[in-house]
Amino acid sequence: MTIAEFRGARCMAFVKKGMRVKSTYSNRGGRIAGVNSSMNLNIIFDGERHSENCHPHFMMQYFDETGKLIKEYTD
Repeated sequence: MTIAEFRGARCMAFVKKGMRVKSTYSNRGGRIAGVNSSMNLNIIFDGERHSENCHPHFMMQYFDETGKLIKEYTD
């Protein structure tokens, strides 16, 4: 699945590879590395080498290039 397909399927037109995110569940920040076949995001959290499979609507915050919060899902 491509990022473009993900955007349409999940109605998340703002999502970009490399975008800064934060999991409010684990209180960790990271960057979007891509998407996977389960229509979730692969996120590389700060200080980690490998990506983790994260549901895009579960306790996630999304930030623009300037660090401004542009979307938040609370649970």
